Amino acid sequence: MAEWMEELRKLDKLRADSLITDEEYEKQKALLIPSKNNATTTYNLLGLGKAISIVAGILAVLGLLRLSAYSNRASLLTDLKNGNFVSLSSGDSADSFVRTVMVLNNLIGIALLVLLIIWAWRATVNIEAQGRSGRWSRGWSIGGWFTPVMFLFVPYQVISDAWKNASDGEEIESSRNSIWLAGFVLWWGSSVFTILSIAVNDEDSSIEDAIMSDVFGAISGAMFLFALSLISVAFNQMSKRHAQ
Repeated sequence: MAEWMEELRKLDKLRADSLITDEEYEKQKALLIPSKNNATTTYNLLGLGKAISIVAGILAVLGLLRLSAYSNRASLLTDLKNGNFVSLSSGDSADSFVRTVMVLNNLIGIALLVLLIIWAWRATVNIEAQGRSGRWSRGWSIGGWFTPVMFLFVPYQVISDAWKNASDGEEIESSRNSIWLAGFVLWWGSSVFTILSIAVNDEDSSIEDAIMSDVFGAISGAMFLFALSLISVAFNQMSKRHAQ
C-alpha cells in the first residue's frame, strides 16, 4: 500500500476518535493525497546522458580535425616564410579546411551546450526531489551558464553536485567526479587558446603572427579533443547514477 494511503487511514482514525477537527482533517488530507500540484517529478537521465556522450564524442573528433587543420596551415605558412614554394590552391585548401572544421565545431558545440543545460536542470530537479540540495538552485543550473564570471565555475559545481547527490542513494558526498573536473578544465583551457589564436591574427599581423595563431589553434584543438573525450565518459557515468 502506498505510504500516503496508510497515513490517510491513520488520519481517518484520528477524526473518528475526535482527536482532530473536521477542518484540520481536510487540511491534512489535502496535503497527503497526491495531485498534479504536489506530485514530485524526477527524470531518468540515461537517454539524455547518452545523447551528450555521443555529441561530445563527435566534438572530440572535430578537435582532432582542428589540430590537423591548424597544424597543416601553420606548416604551409612556415614553408612560405622560409622561402619554399606554396601553391595558391594549397593555401586556399588549408583555409577552407580550417573554416569548415570551425563552422561544424560551433554548430555542434551549440547543440552540446543546450543538452548540457537541460541535463544540469533535470539533475538538479532530481536531487531537490530527494530533499537534498547542491550549492546552486535549479534556476542557477540554467542561468549559471550565461552569467559573466560565474560561468567559469557555476556549471561545473551544478553538475558536480548532481554527481555527489545522485538519486541512487549512494553516499559519495565527499568525493568528486575527477573525469568531469578534468574535462571541464580542459574545455576552458581550449577556449583560452582559441581566443589567443583570434587575438594574434588581425589585419596587420605578420606571417609570424599568422603562424603563432595557427599554433594556438592547434593547441586548442588538442585540448578540445581530450576535454570532450573526458566529458563524454563523465556524462555516461553520471547519467547512470541518476537512472530511475
